[in-house]
Amino acid sequence: MKNKLYFIGYGNMAEAIYQRIDKKLFGKIFLIEKNSERRVYINEKNYKKTQVLKELNGIKFNNSDIVLLAVKPNQIKSVCEEINSLILGKKDIPIIISIAAGVTTTAIKNFIINNLTNLQNDIDIFRAMPNLCARDGEAITGLYGKSKQINKSNLTTIISKIFKSIGEILWVKKESDLDIVTAISGSGPAYIFYFIDTMIKSAVELGLDKKNAKKLVIQTVIGSGKAGISIDNFAEQISKVASKGGTTEAAINLLNKKNLDVIFTQAIKAAYSKSKEISLP
Repeated sequence: MKNKLYFIGYGNMAEAIYQRIDKKLFGKIFLIEKNSERRVYINEKNYKKTQVLKELNGIKFNNSDIVLLAVKPNQIKSVCEEINSLILGKKDIPIIISIAAGVTTTAIKNFIINNLTNLQNDIDIFRAMPNLCARDGEAITGLYGKSKQINKSNLTTIISKIFKSIGEILWVKKESDLDIVTAISGSGPAYIFYFIDTMIKSAVELGLDKKNAKKLVIQTVIGSGKAGISIDNFAEQISKVASKGGTTEAAINLLNKKNLDVIFTQAIKAAYSKSKEISLP
C-alpha cells in the first residue's frame, strides 16, 4: 500500500513542494488548510488525486502515512495536539516531517505523545529546512532524522524524493546542524538579494538604466554560482580575476580594508545564534 501524504498548512513552501513532487509516490494526497480564502485558491486549481480539507478531525491515520507540518512554528503545538487526539489505537502513528524553523524533534514528539501511554510504536519525526528557491526547483534542503522501525527502512529514500523535487538535499547527522543550515541556506537568499540590490543600485548610480543593471547583475550572479560548483579554492579564483593594478583589485582591496569578510561572518553568526535562541527544546 502506498503512503498517503497530508500537508497541514498550504502556504508558499507547501505549494512549491506539492507542485513538484511525484504524485505517483502516494496513494492519495490531502491538503489541510484552515484559511477559507486559501482553500478557495486551492479548489480553483482543481488538483487531481488530491482532497482539500478544512481540518484534521475525522482522519484515521495508518502508520505508513506521512504528515508534512507546513505551518508556522507557533502553530506546531496546536497541530500536534490535534494529531494526538486522532491516535486512538496507539499503534497507527503517522510519520511526521516538519518544515517549521526552530522546533526540535523532541518538542514535536512531546506535543504528539502528550497523555498517550504504552505506545506500541515509536514516532518517526524528521525535520526539513528548505529555502525560498524551492519555488523555482533550485532549493537546497537540510534534512535530519532517521527511521526507528525496521519496516520503515526505506523512509529516508521517500523523504529524500519529496525534497529532491524542489532542488538539492543535504542530510545532517546532528539536529543542531540545522541551525547552521538555517543561518547559511535558509537565510542565504536574503544575503544574496542584499548584494544584488546593492550592485544594481551602484550600476544605476553610475549611469546605467535599471533594467540593464538588473540583467547585468543577475546574470553575473547566476554565472558565478554555476562556475562555483567546480571551484575548490575561491581565494585563488579571486586573485585570478583581481589582476594587479586592475579594477577588481581596487574593489577587493577596499572590501578588505573595510573588513567586509569579518562583518559578513558576524552577520551569519548572528543568524545562527538567533536560530538556536528561538528553538523549542
